[in-house]
Amino acid sequence: MVDSLLMRPKWLSKPSFPVKVMVVTVVPMLVMAFFLARSLESSERSNALDRARHDAAVTVRLLGVKKLDAALRSEISASDRRRLDRGFRLVVSDGEITSVALITRDGRIIHALDPDLVGKRSNSPLIAAALEGSPVSGEFGGEDLDVYTPISRRGELPAGVLRVRQPAAPIEAAVADQTRPLYLAVGLGLGLLCLGLGLVMREARQRMVEETSRKAHQALSDSLTGLPNRTLFNQLLEQALATCPRNKRVGVLLMDLDRFKEINDSLGHFNGDRVIERVGDRLKIMLREGDTVARLGGDEFAMLLPSISDAQAAVQAAERVHKSLEEPFIAGGLALRVESSIGIALYPDHGDKAGKLLRAADVAMYAAKKGRSGHAVYSPDQQRYSPARLGLVSQLDRAMAQNELVLHYQPKARFSTGAVEGAEALVRWKHPDRGLLLPAEFIPVTEHTSMIRPVTVYLLELALQQALVWRRNDINLRLAVNLPTQILLDLELPKEIGRMLSRVGAPADTLELEVTESAIIYDPRRAQIVLDGLSEMGLRIAIDDFGTGYSSLVSLKNLPVSTIKIDKSFVMTMSQDNDDEAIVKSTVQLGHNLGLEVVAEGVETPAAWTRLAEMGCDLAQGFYLSRPLDGVRFMSWFRAYEDMFTTGPPTLPMPDPVAHPGQRRPPLHVAGS
Repeated sequence: MVDSLLMRPKWLSKPSFPVKVMVVTVVPMLVMAFFLARSLESSERSNALDRARHDAAVTVRLLGVKKLDAALRSEISASDRRRLDRGFRLVVSDGEITSVALITRDGRIIHALDPDLVGKRSNSPLIAAALEGSPVSGEFGGEDLDVYTPISRRGELPAGVLRVRQPAAPIEAAVADQTRPLYLAVGLGLGLLCLGLGLVMREARQRMVEETSRKAHQALSDSLTGLPNRTLFNQLLEQALATCPRNKRVGVLLMDLDRFKEINDSLGHFNGDRVIERVGDRLKIMLREGDTVARLGGDEFAMLLPSISDAQAAVQAAERVHKSLEEPFIAGGLALRVESSIGIALYPDHGDKAGKLLRAADVAMYAAKKGRSGHAVYSPDQQRYSPARLGLVSQLDRAMAQNELVLHYQPKARFSTGAVEGAEALVRWKHPDRGLLLPAEFIPVTEHTSMIRPVTVYLLELALQQALVWRRNDINLRLAVNLPTQILLDLELPKEIGRMLSRVGAPADTLELEVTESAIIYDPRRAQIVLDGLSEMGLRIAIDDFGTGYSSLVSLKNLPVSTIKIDKSFVMTMSQDNDDEAIVKSTVQLGHNLGLEVVAEGVETPAAWTRLAEMGCDLAQGFYLSRPLDGVRFMSWFRAYEDMFTTGPPTLPMPDPVAHPGQRRPPLHVAGS
């Protein structure tokens, strides 16, 4: 696999230098020759049509304008008519003209060699054009070419036209004879040019391929160990993911040498490099055929297991790595024992993209290092060990000062009417280095630090300001904001939000605060005090992710809750899982029995919308309505959505603002419509 990628420069995806030279030389000449030939051909065709019109005019003079005009006006004698018949036969006798017909102004054929045509009408638009005073011809493309010549006495309007029909094949052949030599000359010239360029650049191309292969090998290999580097490892990982057999796994092992800095500091970088080299040699030996080991940099190595059965196979590979490092390394005259920490991630269990797998393996490696376990398989609860995420917390002060934390909004619509009545505010981080970060990448670790309170207050105020902007634009929606556990248990929270409402100038019913079941059961008494204080201020309280926690019906009945939200894990799978559908249906009934509104999260399909509406669910939230949008785009989306209800029935398809151009979302079928 590695060798095939190293040889890839022989077939570069980008155009090679010879191809570029051919493009910038031959293509312009080819285009120029093409247009020149087309111009000549067009000129020849125009000349041919002129000759055809000239021949038709000569035919009119031969037949006699006076006789033709008299025939058109029904003023011709019997003897003149016979002479006209003889003239018609004479005109077609040499074969250059196949048919002659005399046609009145209204399109009626009154004289022709073929008696079956007499009395019939011609609908050709060329008759009207010819009656304006000049001969008119058709275009090439059929078997015959018709020329219509007006027949008139001097100073009078034409009484009709004479249609002269000529075979088109001889005319086309004449045009082809004129243009063929040019095409042959151009083709021969281009052929000679290509041959010359090919001979001149043959040797240059060979040199380029050799040089490119050498540089590519250097670009994809680690200079110290000769192992694949990070770039090549990523390519191999992408290839393994694309070709992974069904029911198999792709394993990624990320290894870091423990306390390697001590070797560098004590024995110098030269001896440190020797240790790295020998570690690489041992890793190459212990892997199976088809597996790959790479050096990512420093003392960090990665191993790719492209086809394994389960996590246990990856764990066994990690154990073999540890065993291969048990024998001491000799460096600087000393026997050094090297230990390592290995993080394990599997496709598709821990990610479906190369970047996700490497990040998961990095988190697992850091967990193994912290736990001194030697190796660890990734699990989501290890995220707190991620050094990258821990580093993000220290940047949150700057993020708020620089307005990097922003809110996106996802609408909630009522099933019974289809009208949008609210939205959930979801935080995003426009990180200057890492791009747009979703909350899962920084909120969980922030919740374990003192930064969670200022971040939450900042986002609440941001949501209130956005709600006021919308209200000034006649968009009156209630905004829902999530409250972390630590904030929910803060007895000062009601006062803090009260001061915030006064400072911003927003009414209390602007906000709906969403709390999780787990946050409530962590300290039910304290949560009760805080929620009661918030409810007395006029704020609505919703239980988020309902069904995933362990809250009791007693606590739910006693809390000042107005809404429960069914977790999307049930909604998105209820069409395939009868148990999940039963849970959703029971939750809707439970909420209504307690006098609560029920919101379904994760509504992504028309079938889900229809089924939830049949169950009597109150509100929907999910991609079927819209993905989360920033404030400006949400406003545009909302206006477009409102138009469905003011200009037509609510079954029109809504455009998805984040879909690819030209895509349309499925129609929104509102219950009862």
